[in-house]
Amino acid sequence: MAHRARAIRILLAGSMIAVALPASAQEGMFFQNAMRTFGLMPGEGPDIEYRQRPPLVVPPSSALPRPQDPASQRTAAWPNDPDVAARRAEAKDALIPATEREKYKLNQTPLLSQQELRRGRVTGGGQSQTPPDTQSKTFEENIGPIRAGRELAARQAATDTSNLVHGQEPQRRLLTDPPTGYRKPAGTAPLGPGRGGPREDTNSTGQKEFVQGLPSPSTP
Repeated sequence: MAHRARAIRILLAGSMIAVALPASAQEGMFFQNAMRTFGLMPGEGPDIEYRQRPPLVVPPSSALPRPQDPASQRTAAWPNDPDVAARRAEAKDALIPATEREKYKLNQTPLLSQQELRRGRVTGGGQSQTPPDTQSKTFEENIGPIRAGRELAARQAATDTSNLVHGQEPQRRLLTDPPTGYRKPAGTAPLGPGRGGPREDTNSTGQKEFVQGLPSPSTP
């Protein structure tokens, strides 16, 4: 009877050990996998094959090429774009300190000295003794539009193609204008306005001279 009870105990202990071994093995594998994931244990996979990268490609010479000229200098037919010129002028003015610019200097009024301040405190020193000149105002109102018309006519004359001499070519101003050399008339080209060309308006004699401030031509 005692022998039988001892055998039963041995079988129960063996079965408990057999059940505990797989559980401990699973816990060990989970712990090892976690350690390999965080890089605390070396993995069981194949070793990484490291290859040396090829050497850098070095140019045969360290001398740099000369900077290219701007497009406006490389191509003589490139027109003078006023927008580009304005941007270049703004970029050039941006390098000048604000206190050195002409606009800043014009806005700055000079300080008065002590003597000028004392003279200004005299009774009636700041009041003008002469009545306002109404004639000068009227003169500016009458002559101002004429002066503006002359300036406008001068700008139009600079771009007017009707005053060109035979053989000359107008200046290229826009990208849509033909390249330089294409609007120059040939030596054998006929002169004159042509059969359906413009005709002189004899009724507007002296208007252009009046705007430009020139003496009026004598009427026939």
